Amino acid sequence: MQIAFTLPTTVPVFHNDTSSIPTTVKAMDLIVPCCNPPLRWVEQLVADYEAVQELMPDVRIQLIVVNDGSEKNFSISHRSQLKNAIPHVRIIHHPVNRGKGYAMRMGVAIAENEYQVCTDTDFPFGVNAIKEAFEQLQAGYDVVAGERGNQYVELLPSKRKWITRINRRMNQHVLRLKVQDAQAGLKAFNASGRKVFLSTRVEGFLYDSEFVHKAGKTKDLRIKSIPIKCRPGIHFSEFKSKTLWRELFNFIGILFR
Repeated sequence: MQIAFTLPTTVPVFHNDTSSIPTTVKAMDLIVPCCNPPLRWVEQLVADYEAVQELMPDVRIQLIVVNDGSEKNFSISHRSQLKNAIPHVRIIHHPVNRGKGYAMRMGVAIAENEYQVCTDTDFPFGVNAIKEAFEQLQAGYDVVAGERGNQYVELLPSKRKWITRINRRMNQHVLRLKVQDAQAGLKAFNASGRKVFLSTRVEGFLYDSEFVHKAGKTKDLRIKSIPIKCRPGIHFSEFKSKTLWRELFNFIGILFR
């Protein structure tokens, strides 16, 4: 299978000091992007990974962490700490920030298992959502997308709240997406869905919308949405004006592709 993936202008560093996870009947890649994470992110990520593995004992889970040009809290010490806790982890250390979409494609591009599940570093929807997404892939769906309800919107800062509502309406009425809440940070797919994912071009946050848009237009691709909720204690940041303008242009680009 040929992968449509734009090579980076700066060279990422791959940390794969140990062999890949052993091949088993059930295996998946768990891909998380990382950009300027909080201080104790390694401990939290390790705890979440171990919780997922405990919840899915019959599935071998290959963790792939993609650093998207972090300026803090992703030092050699942090990477060593992560590799000591999870020896088979694969780390892509990209020195320049290119955006979440670009980072996710880098992680998916090196995935080797039949199924991939993508989420955020802080596992905002908990570990049960990971299991549910994987089970839907096992049931025969090609793409699984998490959908956040109104509970999520009410938790957002005021500015981000109205941006989210506008985005959902545009996804529904302009792009006519099969999944109304395309921006939820939980996506999963098999080889057919992976091919579509790697054909996306948006480097920022709207890569989700582009993916769902392209998947919906792909003949015979089965898409499933699952309800997800934010776990307690999740912190939501505001979007910068520069980011909003960039994503507006990305939205227009998605519309005319």
